[in-house]
Amino acid sequence: MPKQKRATSARGKRSGGAPRSTAHRVEIDRLPIATVVSRDGVLVAANAAYEELTGWKESDIRGRGSEDLIAALIDPRDRGVLEHVTRNRAAVRERGGARVWCRVTSPTGDARPVRVELRPVGDATFVFLLDARPEAFGQEVTAGLARAAGTLSRCATEDEVLERAVEALADFGFTATMLLWREDDPLLRYGPSRSPKGPPASRVYEAARPPRDILVRLNPSFMERRSAFFQDGVRLVREAYPEPIVEKLLPLLPAQRMVQAPIFVGDAPYGALVVTSDALSPLAATALELFGELIGKAIETIRLRAENVERERLAALGEAAGVMAHEVRNPVGAIMNALALLHRGDHAATESRTLLRIISEETARLEQLVTQLLELGRPIAPRPRAFALEELTRRALRLLDDRGELGDRRVDVPHGSETLAWIDPDLAELALVNVIRNAAQSTERHARLRLHVAAEGACASWTLEDDGPGIPDEILRRLGQPFVTTRATGTGMGLAVVRKIAQASGGRLLVARSELGGAKLTLEFPRA
Repeated sequence: MPKQKRATSARGKRSGGAPRSTAHRVEIDRLPIATVVSRDGVLVAANAAYEELTGWKESDIRGRGSEDLIAALIDPRDRGVLEHVTRNRAAVRERGGARVWCRVTSPTGDARPVRVELRPVGDATFVFLLDARPEAFGQEVTAGLARAAGTLSRCATEDEVLERAVEALADFGFTATMLLWREDDPLLRYGPSRSPKGPPASRVYEAARPPRDILVRLNPSFMERRSAFFQDGVRLVREAYPEPIVEKLLPLLPAQRMVQAPIFVGDAPYGALVVTSDALSPLAATALELFGELIGKAIETIRLRAENVERERLAALGEAAGVMAHEVRNPVGAIMNALALLHRGDHAATESRTLLRIISEETARLEQLVTQLLELGRPIAPRPRAFALEELTRRALRLLDDRGELGDRRVDVPHGSETLAWIDPDLAELALVNVIRNAAQSTERHARLRLHVAAEGACASWTLEDDGPGIPDEILRRLGQPFVTTRATGTGMGLAVVRKIAQASGGRLLVARSELGGAKLTLEFPRA
């Protein structure tokens, strides 16, 4: 470029006497990013990069007022915030500039997201437009949210899904709040809320729950499951709350920029995820929209799982009604016969001890049967946390040994590093005790049991193998279902309880043949 053109200032004319608009023309031609120049609210110049980004020629925009140009170029959804900035040119100059995001519409009607930077230069304002499509929502953040979403389906309850979602966002420096929609309540209910510093210090907003329709009013695309990006958090707060609450909330507002991401479960609205941070952009809204969708899918999965568990519970109880007469009749008959013989009193002391032992054993059998029935019919609500399977192994073996249920059987437990699972320790211990007890009852007195702890991929597991008798194929396929057993005196409910605990915890029970000759049972849980 000729030397004299580079000497142009923003205030004066070029050495050749060109007007200021031409000077600005020369200046912005040197810039590689899309730029227009405004003076006194009128567009005076634009460069080739601007024409390439927006599709609008300089001749189409030069001489037009800022508001006129906004009406022509900017997507209707984004005009308000840009008009607010251009009308307050003095405030922009005082702050040294401004930054907003919006969508620019080309002459053909195509829209693309851009970041608009306004910079005062002399008596003019340079407006830079940067293509926002290549902007990442932060690759680390996007990948982190994807990993967090992958763990949501392992949660046992809806509340746990919401808690884990807001915690994941807080870990990346965002403030996140759940607004929950209930069909029988015209007001929104507040769910979990987290900020980078932990739970919000103030719950002022709970004093005035906003109306449910605020989600649709502020985001007309809410029912279409589309997220919305907001650049003026103050306006949103003023629209959502009454004035006394607004004055208390505004000082607590962590940032101006917000994203509202709808959450739907099936076809019904569940609520919205509201994220606040000055690092947000329109592309962040897209990433959070997907995150909100995955939150809804996780909740839907939990509800379907609960329905399946409930159906299995009712089916098991129905089957119990048919089997109970047979299972209870045998021990009750033995007890009644023993009592009848004791009442006759014409037998030796040794016979009396034998009859009393029969009563004791059959009574214990009845107690175990009732306990297992209650465990099978009772709804399970795990409270999972990270816990080592090795510690639960020691606890389960100690309990069974104290009760004398292992006898002379040898349990091989390899020692290794700590294996953390995402489990309810009490329920997981109950499941392991049932698995080991089942193996002990199915093997000879001096049998060998081999217990192995492993972690692979997303699963942490126990595997128990025994050298007992083989299991017929018909039984092997159905083992773990209620009332399916290989023992003449078994109820078939111990492993049914184990299977129920595993499913409620996001895991599963696998049954196969062991290399030792007997059964091989694997109990899997989500890995922490």
